[in-house]
Amino acid sequence: MMKKTIVFSILALGISSVVGQLLVIRELTISFYGNEFFIGWIFFGWLFWVGMGSVFLNKIIKKEENLSKILIFCHILIAVLLPLEIILSRISRTLISGPTGQIPNLMPSLLYSFFALAPFCLVLGLQFTIFARFWKSSAGKLRLEQILGKSYVFEALGFIVGGLFFGYIFIFINEFLTASILGWLNLITAFLILFLIKKSNIILKSLTIILIIIFIGISIFSKNINSQINQLRFPHQELIESKNSLYGNIAITKTREQYNFYESGTLIGTNKEEFSNEEIAHFSLLFHPNPQKILLIGNGINGTLKEILKHQPNKVFYLELDPTIIEITKKYASSENQNILEDERIKIINADARNFFKKNPNLFDAIIINLPNPSTVLINRFYTEDFFNEIKHHLYPSGIFAIRLTLSPNYFGPEIKNLDASIFNALKNVFPSVLILPEDNHIFIGSLDKIDYDYWPLFSRLVTRKIETNFINKTYLEYRLTNDRVKSLVNALENNQAKINQDQLPISYYYNFIYWVSAFYPNLAKFFQALTNIKFGWIIVFFVVIWILSLSGLWIQSGHGSSRSCGTRAKDPSPESPRWGDSGKRRDNIQIISVFAMAIAGFSLMAMEMIIIFGFQIFYGYLYYKISLIITALMTGMALGGWWGIKKLNKSKIRSLIIIHSLIILFFLAVFFGFYLLFENPPKPSILIEITFLISAGLIGGIVGFEFPIVNKLYLQNKNNTSKQAGVIYGADLIGSCLGASLVSIFILPIFGVFQSLILLGILNFLIIIYFTLHLAKNSSL
Repeated sequence: MMKKTIVFSILALGISSVVGQLLVIRELTISFYGNEFFIGWIFFGWLFWVGMGSVFLNKIIKKEENLSKILIFCHILIAVLLPLEIILSRISRTLISGPTGQIPNLMPSLLYSFFALAPFCLVLGLQFTIFARFWKSSAGKLRLEQILGKSYVFEALGFIVGGLFFGYIFIFINEFLTASILGWLNLITAFLILFLIKKSNIILKSLTIILIIIFIGISIFSKNINSQINQLRFPHQELIESKNSLYGNIAITKTREQYNFYESGTLIGTNKEEFSNEEIAHFSLLFHPNPQKILLIGNGINGTLKEILKHQPNKVFYLELDPTIIEITKKYASSENQNILEDERIKIINADARNFFKKNPNLFDAIIINLPNPSTVLINRFYTEDFFNEIKHHLYPSGIFAIRLTLSPNYFGPEIKNLDASIFNALKNVFPSVLILPEDNHIFIGSLDKIDYDYWPLFSRLVTRKIETNFINKTYLEYRLTNDRVKSLVNALENNQAKINQDQLPISYYYNFIYWVSAFYPNLAKFFQALTNIKFGWIIVFFVVIWILSLSGLWIQSGHGSSRSCGTRAKDPSPESPRWGDSGKRRDNIQIISVFAMAIAGFSLMAMEMIIIFGFQIFYGYLYYKISLIITALMTGMALGGWWGIKKLNKSKIRSLIIIHSLIILFFLAVFFGFYLLFENPPKPSILIEITFLISAGLIGGIVGFEFPIVNKLYLQNKNNTSKQAGVIYGADLIGSCLGASLVSIFILPIFGVFQSLILLGILNFLIIIYFTLHLAKNSSL
């Protein structure tokens, strides 16, 4: 019964960890308008604190007889801290940022999210190692490395269960009901352990029962609790409605007479945007002599469709991926805009635009993208040269394409010029004629036919079509097309060396991030900008030099070329390990390099997860509800790999690590060529491609999962008091993972792109192979 309870405990840890992670990431990104930079930072903070809990808190716990009580406390704390994390996420805007709708200040946002994660994640990290030590004390026949391997497998199984539940159930229910369900799971687990241990504590039992009753109450009233605490996310605004969908969280707030529409924390529009709607609709369509078939991508309910219909088109296709956006925002739009949706000329299609183009051969007179700035990789995919090429093939010869950025009208700093240039030059590579009209909205117009900055034809069409507007008139048309800003910005962009935005190189998303930073920290923005000028070759040189220095230090320390010995350890080797000749330090250095190997494996695992998530977004877009499937596939691979690693533990040597890291390199090569084929010949959406992404996540998870028990075996050999070392390899895995998640998603991927990111990961693993190969040359028995 105790063994079954132990297994149930680690499964509960895995479920709590993955569901808690997905919940907190969603909550924090909504609160801070998070993009991949912010998500990468949250992954960094999450894994950092879990690693700290695993390595350092574990060392504080000295008495083995206290392990059961500490494990019980961990389950109780997880139950209590998850709702607290949700509350901390929602009150963050009130505590450290300005009103909702304003861009949050970067540094306070990063610091707040980092430290807000600490309590929950430290307990998760501590619980894993305490669990392993408790299992060891309860089943003394098993070696610690076997227990750690099994713990890793059962935790991964918990990840799988939690990921599936989140993807198919929890995503549709409110966050406090989800938190209360996880609370029951952990409190029941704590109570089972209390029931089975010999010296049961009546105070702990009473506390656990009281908390179970409290969490039953939370679940009953979770809808009201969730609504009240959700209001904290929108200071100075009245929260009218909030709803989770397959694609994000939709929230409606009210400020005086204005309704504000938010999607996953990002303001996507209001019911009072007449000027902005007139601009994007009329500057697009007045460039076309007779726009009869029009495609609008995004944000039509707030008035853009009304302005488009003033041009008397035959048909308007309105693409909106999430039907919940239309369902909810329609309630709060003006009666005129509500009636527009019933117009027989409007055809609403709930589909991702890029997938729509792959399936639909239709041609259009005009295509308008009415989306926010490319602040995320998901939105950035509509601003790339690759997507512009798709659009070109869906336009008639005289067709017009329009897109816009919301930027400062009076400041043309380098961050704005680089963002503009990355898109302007991408358009110029596709369309023969490209115009840019700077103001509050930088409107880009591309055409297969010749267009220019002459305002008179536009005014003539405005009159001929009898279009009534409040803002777009002759004076304004002349101003927007002929003011000095137009000429100066065009000259600046034509000479700008900014990288061109591409699917595999999402640089506009990074430039938009720099623009965000510049609003608060101009000098920090300059630093981030300088990173874009670094050549990829220098990144490789940097890592190689660091590795050579580390390798040299370890090689000298290991006693190669020296007759020094370490006395006791050399004379008394472990019966389970080979003899080490004259230098006992060689074993220490193998243990050190094993820690590095696990950190590189963790780095590779999370970096690859970020790349897979990125690629999935590029080709499918609707990641929000499928990210749990990708994580589940990854964890399934880790569970199977860990299980197989335990089976092969007795036969495992250093050669095994060489094989493992060679497999990782081969996997990166396969992904490299797979992405090359996908980017060169984008396929139509199919279940086969989706499964391929999931299989890829499972494969890298399997390889790294296989390595975990083997590295633990190498590290724990000849270690005194091994129970206190239980969290070292787990911690190394997590620290490597947090660096992989943050560095790749924040810097390497957007600055250097998919292919160079994969090359860098391959080089890091090759450097590990070099060390182990050189060591084997001196110690052939290993």
